[in-house]
Formats: sequence, structure tokens, C-alpha cells
Amino acid sequence: MLTLRSILSLPVILSTSILAHAFASPPLVRSNVNSVNGNGNGNGNGNGNGNGNSNGKSQSDSERMFASGFLDQQHLRDKPNYAANFIGGERCGEEEMVWISAGFDEMNQLFQASRNVDWTGDAERDFFGDPLRITNYTGLIEENLLRATQYSNLKGSNGTRMPDIHIRCDDPEDYCQNMFKNSGKHAVYNIGNEPHINFCPQYFNMDPLDAQVDEKADQEKNNVMKYYNRATAWARQIMHFSAVGVAIRETVNPIGNMSTESMTSWTTTVTNASMNISILAGVTDEHPKTNGPNDIFVLKYAYGASRAKLLAALHTQMPYDTANNAETYALYAQARYVMARKGFYPNEPMLDSTDQAGLLRSKLQEGDNPKFNWVCYESLDTM
Repeated sequence: MLTLRSILSLPVILSTSILAHAFASPPLVRSNVNSVNGNGNGNGNGNGNGNGNSNGKSQSDSERMFASGFLDQQHLRDKPNYAANFIGGERCGEEEMVWISAGFDEMNQLFQASRNVDWTGDAERDFFGDPLRITNYTGLIEENLLRATQYSNLKGSNGTRMPDIHIRCDDPEDYCQNMFKNSGKHAVYNIGNEPHINFCPQYFNMDPLDAQVDEKADQEKNNVMKYYNRATAWARQIMHFSAVGVAIRETVNPIGNMSTESMTSWTTTVTNASMNISILAGVTDEHPKTNGPNDIFVLKYAYGASRAKLLAALHTQMPYDTANNAETYALYAQARYVMARKGFYPNEPMLDSTDQAGLLRSKLQEGDNPKFNWVCYESLDTM
């Protein structure tokens, strides 16, 4: 017989599927995280050093495993009664649960603001591209956004019930501390393109949605990155879920034998895939600054507004690259929320007029701003 202890000892992707089915509908159940993890650090290595709580705090009695139903109970008493539940909660304390729950609620507000897409609008052009260039993918983008809005569906409604979300704070993949210097750290990351999110210490330093929109961004109100907040981080993670974000995967296959000169043509195959982070084509890879041997290259992942907008503007990119980029959807939804709340579109950073000038910008090479310590620019936020 499988016990909860044995389930949690399985690989995280497998344990997620088992827990999601097991806790789909029961009432809220709590147990101390020590009783299910069987060790002091919550990461399965049994060294009992109490450092598994990724927020740096020692474990307390308030750190529990929340089985299900927690979204509509004590942590969100004044929030909507969402149909989707949280499961898991490994190494997440009471304060962390509140911050995670509030971010989820704010994320739903972002996506509600993006429901009606205007393909002639500035935000749509900036983040997804010229409507003529992406005409084959506008339907896909709208469907992705629609699925994201369905996490705001309430219990008892006729809307689609989205999958429950396994949340955790124990960093099972040891991914919160990045190996690259001066490149930021992930605030959150997804596991297996499933509804499974780990929240790192950086997430709990991110501001609430309206505090960021109404107060923090006033000095540079036209810069969309100044509005980046915990809801935006949540939005990017939701788009990674295979039940939400659908991406285009195109593979090129040669016709004929590549070992002979007779092979002169190619065929392409287009399929659907889960959504990750797109990369910038035609941008020189660089050696990252590491603590070890400096013998690896890194790609330019399209995090942040500068890189996301370059996906839409550069001729070296495929038209569907913007539709495949989870960060693009998050930034677009954030921009639409600002437009609805503040009455204007924050259009900065603005791109240079030529592709080459955009490629050479130091801002692109260094990331939008080192102060935005919410993502590692040199690595994916999906495991």
C-alpha cells in the first residue's frame, strides 16, 4: 500500500500526478511537513539540517502540507471561491501561503484584463507582432489567453474547472540558487509543464499587484517593467501548464540521404507542444560568469520586455516565437491591466528602428535591469 511518505519520495513529476488525483475534491486536510517528509530539511536527503525551507527560515509548527481546498478558506476569506484548489504546500509556512494565494488572485485579475484582444492595438503589436505576420497564430494566442482566464472560474459555476495546482517551497530541483553570477535568480519555476510550481525566496520579495501599479511605478510610469510584480510571475507560470499554454513546434526533416549530394529538399512538420520560453535567434551566445570552469555557452531567453519585444520585431525570429513565449503572455496581460487601471499604455522600453541596432543594445545583453531579481536570464524556468 502506498503511503503519503512513500508517494513524496517518488520523483516530483510522478508524485504530482498521484497527489492531484488523490486530493481532487476532499475537504482541507493538514499535517505537519515533518510527518510526511520524514526529515528535517524537506528535500529528501535525510540530513536533518533544517535548511530545506527555501525562504531561509527554520521550520515551525505553522509549516504544513495543505492537501486541498485552501484557496477558498482561511487564506482567502475575502477572495472569490475559486473552483481550482491548491495541493501540496511542502515547506510553505503560513506567511508564504498568504503571499502565494494573494498572487494567484492578482494573476486572475491580470488575465481578465486581457480577455478582449485588439490585434491593431499597440500592446498586441509590441508583444505578439504585426497582425499580418502572425495571422496564422492569432487564434492560438487568443485560445491560450482564454484558458488562462479560466483559473478565475468559481466553484459551482458552469465554466471549465482547471487542474488543481501543486504548490511548494522546498526547491526539490535545487533551482532557486542560480549557478550564473550577476544574472538574477528564479523567483518561481515550473516542474514538468504540469500544474506544479515551486516558489523561491525571491518570490516573497515581490510586490503586490496594485502596490506596484499604483505606487512603485509612478516615477517611470511608461516603463512596463516597473510594473512587474508577483502576479506577473504567477501569470508566466500558468502559461507553462500544458492545460493552458499550447505552443507550436516545427521540425525540419531532410528528404533523401544526407550522406549523398542528392539530398536537396526538406520537409517541415508542425505539431503542438507545451509552452516554455523562446530564445532570440541571431544573438551571439556568450560565456557566463561562473564559479567553475568558464567553458559553457548560454542562450538568450526572452525574459523581460526588451527581449520579448525583440521576438515580435526581429526578422530572424519565426512568427510563432511570440505565441510560444510564456513571458510574453504575462507581460501583455500586465500591460493590459495597467491600461485599464491607469488609462494609458506603458510602451517602454521602445525598440530601435533597425534589427541590428536592437541586437547590439547593451540592455539586451545584460538583461532589462539587474534590479529585477525575479528570473535567471540564462536558464529556463521549467524543469
